[in-house]
Amino acid sequence: MLKGAYQGRGIIYSRMGRLEGDVRIGSDFDMSQVNPATYVSDESGSITVEREAQSEFPCSGIVTSTGEGYVIGPAFELDPVKGQNIVLMFLAAKTTPYSVSVEKPVLAISNQESVVTLSSLGGEVRCLGKISGGSKVARIILSRNPGLQALGEGFNETLSELRGGGMFSFTWKPVTRTFEELVLAFYPSRMFSDDLYSWGLDRIASNLGAPDQEDGEKPSDYVIGDGFEVDYRLRLTIDRGLGRHDSDETRLTVI
Repeated sequence: MLKGAYQGRGIIYSRMGRLEGDVRIGSDFDMSQVNPATYVSDESGSITVEREAQSEFPCSGIVTSTGEGYVIGPAFELDPVKGQNIVLMFLAAKTTPYSVSVEKPVLAISNQESVVTLSSLGGEVRCLGKISGGSKVARIILSRNPGLQALGEGFNETLSELRGGGMFSFTWKPVTRTFEELVLAFYPSRMFSDDLYSWGLDRIASNLGAPDQEDGEKPSDYVIGDGFEVDYRLRLTIDRGLGRHDSDETRLTVI
């Protein structure tokens, strides 16, 4: 029997934390954009929750080489009269083409001495840049930020790097995967634990197609998917040496 049921944006995230005196990666759950959910219960105790089409969206997320990261998807939280709350979270792949737009078309450093021109077409971002010879290292960095205070400014991925001056050109496309919908059921109060019923990001990613790591293989970041509910920024950074840096950035909209 339930006191209530709620639906919203669920996020499972992993970060460094302390468990039983040791610093290790642990997972937590957060839910936002919460609204009451429609449900029906019968005499046998069976509960049916209604999934509304307007509340559905494909999952997005990343697991970094250190095991930190996040995954976002629609979720229900069931609040029973007795016992712990239970979460149902639905992770589905995107099945339609991406649309990507750029807030401003040019990233520029120091009176146009280093310029990157951006254009979006066909669900991708194209970058063409000219970097001055006064730079030691120039980088184009993509930031993915799910907007959770515990994860700070999110997670950065270096898309391109150029040492010294010169020209560069590259294209970025949002990451999409193909997998069957995964339904997670768990107690959020047990997320940061070694509980058999907890869902860590590595376990989730494995169920969504992440390759197994070979013995001796260096860990790498794995993007579960791009899309909804994430703040994307594309940043040009110039390292001039001796601790001197310049940067310019723009926001990307990915849907």
